[in-house]
Amino acid sequence: MPTMQIEVNNEPREVAQGQSLKELMASLQFPTEGTAVAVDDAIVPKSQWDSFVLTAGMKVDVFSLVAGG
Repeated sequence: MPTMQIEVNNEPREVAQGQSLKELMASLQFPTEGTAVAVDDAIVPKSQWDSFVLTAGMKVDVFSLVAGG
């Protein structure tokens, strides 16, 4: 399967071409609960992770949400 280069949390990653955001999260073993994801500086709602297809050069930032005051 062809691969492409993206950036995840400021680190270059090679992933399968046509991979969804949900597949990326699973392959990198990021938790899905309490996690927010921005792609190219725009938050992607969890409800769209399965249908959001990554393309070469995208910048993905994964954030853990922390409760506190």
